[in-house]
Amino acid sequence: MSKREKSVQVTIDEQKLPDGGTMSVLKIGDETIGTVTPVEDRLEAQLNDGDVYRVKSVDEGVELLLKDYHLHRG
Repeated sequence: MSKREKSVQVTIDEQKLPDGGTMSVLKIGDETIGTVTPVEDRLEAQLNDGDVYRVKSVDEGVELLLKDYHLHRG
């Protein structure tokens, strides 16, 4: 038996920060799964459970958030 593939709606909302930077909020459907935020001279990907990872690019941060979501979703 093979599993049927599901179509998933993934969106990235850009939000302006008070310091002039831009935070990317990653959502699957209506659920926010994490953010990618510029901090000083680097980027940080933050998961909903509070874990924070340093990443080199927004794309790397989005990839990390998606991997974690698929690994730990119920």
